[in-house]
Amino acid sequence: IVSAQNVEITPLKAVRRVGDELIVLCKVPYRIDSCRMTVGPTSYRLIPNNQGDVVYHGQGLEVGECGAQIKHIKEEWNGNISCVLPPKTGSIEVTGTMQLLVARAPGDPQLISPPQSSFKEGDIFMAQCIVPNGRPAAKITWFLDDEQVLAGTHQPIVTSEPGSDLQTIRQNVSRALTADDSGKRLVCRAEHESLDKPKEASRQLLVNYPPKRLDDSSSITIFGLKIAEEGRLNVTVRANPRPHAEWTIGDVKLTAPQKNEDASIEALEPVHLGGGYYNVTLVLGRVAKEDVDRTYYLTVTNDLGREDFSVRLSTMDEPAGVELETGAIVGIVIAVIFLIIAIFLVVFAKATDRWCFAGRSHRTDIPDGADSEAPLPPHDDVKGSENPSHDHGEYISNGDTKHPEKKPDTAV
Repeated sequence: IVSAQNVEITPLKAVRRVGDELIVLCKVPYRIDSCRMTVGPTSYRLIPNNQGDVVYHGQGLEVGECGAQIKHIKEEWNGNISCVLPPKTGSIEVTGTMQLLVARAPGDPQLISPPQSSFKEGDIFMAQCIVPNGRPAAKITWFLDDEQVLAGTHQPIVTSEPGSDLQTIRQNVSRALTADDSGKRLVCRAEHESLDKPKEASRQLLVNYPPKRLDDSSSITIFGLKIAEEGRLNVTVRANPRPHAEWTIGDVKLTAPQKNEDASIEALEPVHLGGGYYNVTLVLGRVAKEDVDRTYYLTVTNDLGREDFSVRLSTMDEPAGVELETGAIVGIVIAVIFLIIAIFLVVFAKATDRWCFAGRSHRTDIPDGADSEAPLPPHDDVKGSENPSHDHGEYISNGDTKHPEKKPDTAV
């Protein structure tokens, strides 16, 4: 038997589960005398129209096709499948080989990670997922909740025990933890041809961080309050662990939950909104005019740090549209002032024939039909002729010496 390059075999490699079906087709460009196929430990002589677990597949021996329809794949058939194609005449047989992997489900995934229950923002978190003894190796995918993790995933490593065709896959992931990671589940998901649904291993991440404001401004304005009615000053912050709040109203300090002496002002306990967000509220029993003129100070702290806010009240409705910062408003005002000054200077120069408008009155209109070479009015008749004339010296043009001209000075 000769292994010939001109044997076309399809497919060259296949992965199937136990009980699946597989069709293997071997072809040569000449008539063959018979078709033999070795599947696992058994050799089959295949004849068209015969029945069995392994039956002939193809268009016939006369066109050089030796194929097999393998029904109900068995675990012991894992390995190579060979086809033997003897020619119609001659004694040399050719053979082709493909690889069949009978899928075997891997073991449960194992997630190995640091033992501590919580981390700090900025910590480098590393974990490893191991999915053992699959045929072929399983595929690992990482998720944070439902979002796939791509950044920080390392190249997977596949190993197997000596003498075994079962494969174990390992993959590491590393990332710098952020406040957004807190409360999310890190998931190692294993997928495999033999599994009806993926297997998973996971752990929840707990990230601690100091209080954070939701934007870059530490100054907050509460709109829509009404004089003589209850007013609520709500400030949303983000923190983990739970923050403590202290309000300063003039000389009075209130640590939530606490009221002032006459119970007209109450600092409420921060309310967790989920995801590390907290609503910090100061309640004014009755808003007075002096409350609108006052600045309230809020300090939010936890074990990792603090954040300070200044809060103002307004009886106006919150302005619609994009809110501009103080710097942006000042820039716009300055730009408008410069524009007004520029327009004033242009109008002034045009009205007084100054700067770029100087000399406009020296133009002489020539009546229709007049001789284009008619003499210009005497220099003394031109407006502005009271300005003295100065010699500008000789100059050279095209090699000729030009005599100086009398040019009027214009007012500046």
